[in-house]
Amino acid sequence: MKKKELKQTLNFRLHPTVSQERRLHEVFTIYNRVRRVGYKMLFEEREVFFSKNKSAKDELDSKIHTKLMELCKNNTYVNTIKRDNQTRLKQQKTWFKKRKRYMKNQLIEIKNKIDFIKSVNKKDRRLRGLYARLSSVQNRLHNLELKPVVFGTKRSFRERIKGNISRQEFKLKRDASFSCEGKKQYGTVNHGIKVFPNQTIRIKTFHREKEKKYLFIPFSVNQKQNYWYQEILHEKKYMGTIKRKIIKGELRFFAYISYDIPEAETHYNFKNGAIGLDFNYDFVTLSHIDKDGNLKSYHKISFRNLHTLRKDSRKNYISYKMDKVINYCINKKKGLVIEDLSFHQEFSYNKKRNRKLSNLKITALDLLERKCLKRGIAIRKVHPHYTSLIGKYKYSRSYNLSNHILASYVIARRGLGFKESLPAIYMWLLSQVGDIIEPRLKKGSPYYKWSQIHDFFKQSGITSFKTSEIVSIMLLVKDVLNSATSEQPDNLKVGLSESGKIENYYKFWKFIEITNFL
Repeated sequence: MKKKELKQTLNFRLHPTVSQERRLHEVFTIYNRVRRVGYKMLFEEREVFFSKNKSAKDELDSKIHTKLMELCKNNTYVNTIKRDNQTRLKQQKTWFKKRKRYMKNQLIEIKNKIDFIKSVNKKDRRLRGLYARLSSVQNRLHNLELKPVVFGTKRSFRERIKGNISRQEFKLKRDASFSCEGKKQYGTVNHGIKVFPNQTIRIKTFHREKEKKYLFIPFSVNQKQNYWYQEILHEKKYMGTIKRKIIKGELRFFAYISYDIPEAETHYNFKNGAIGLDFNYDFVTLSHIDKDGNLKSYHKISFRNLHTLRKDSRKNYISYKMDKVINYCINKKKGLVIEDLSFHQEFSYNKKRNRKLSNLKITALDLLERKCLKRGIAIRKVHPHYTSLIGKYKYSRSYNLSNHILASYVIARRGLGFKESLPAIYMWLLSQVGDIIEPRLKKGSPYYKWSQIHDFFKQSGITSFKTSEIVSIMLLVKDVLNSATSEQPDNLKVGLSESGKIENYYKFWKFIEITNFL
């Protein structure tokens, strides 16, 4: 099987002289000016770019290439600029499709709510607000269109409009990076950015004079980076990105060098068990099982408020947390099983939770998969349906753990091929109820019975299967049992210690079944 190509990125700090800084600023300014011109041309001809007419697309590409080469003075930066602009426009198109689908679903939900309220009471006061909301969503959907992007982030742009930052500060943030691909072509080296063994990086400028054509800037390499630095020196192709940042009031320059690495050999597989992972927007739970599907241990990793962090800080923090997942897998010497999650969000939560979900799907999942491949950990994706409910209804009585830990347990078992059959007591319950409960799933679905039992408990008012809550309910009906039997039942607290925790699960659940609580 062909190995997947992964990216390895190293960050070096540059130490330019005063004159080199001045020439670097020129590169930043010209590169980003050309990028904005190229994007504007591509955006204006977006219908041609997204069309299936190959000749028209080739003609557009040739036209943009000629214009950019003229502005760049035949510089190699043009290819990188064109590719970045095309990627940016495709991302906008994807956002447009998702937004349009989301707003259409909003309209359907609002119309259904209006119809339901009108069927009950046509004079309900809520109808006025719903009609106003319906009109607002329809107008926004009608006016929805692709708009040009704001280079330098909207936040900085708004700050500049308000006058909170100077024009120079805004330019530093807007034109904060430039990139170029270094590669070997036709036997000759054509590096816009090249790394040398003496810890020096060569950066191509926009000058044609021989003595001004390149900048040779030294950079620092720490002990941890030395291994990958030696790898870069032997690579024939890599991508270099130069960035400038204001840190503690000081302007600093950094070089990000990315290159392809092959997928590592798999060292941790599913031969002796698996690690199941259940993702939530503010924490993850891990369950370690053996090859027979028995729970051996579990672990929880919490996140802080990711929506309060800036982009780079958030990514570094999530990477740190995903390293803990990787270390857990290596410690247990097992492969990782995760849910094959789909994030086509058809509805909205509040703003804070939407942002947390976005951080999860964009950063955490992608980082975790790449880290597994780099460290030789086998990763397997399973169907996510009913993992939490199966854990809740089937294993709460055995383990008395949270639903999220039990969900990760079910995920791990599903990754090893175990099928979760419905317990006999639930089969008996469904036989008593008959076909009165009709869940949304089709009868051919493997989770049809689980859906039935879930709907039954939901309609019966039983919303939790945590042992402590069941104990509380049983103690509340103590007086009812006393009046029926005329005596104090001695086994109401059977299996409970003085602290209220369960010591003997068998006795406790045997009592639950005898009293026909379920």
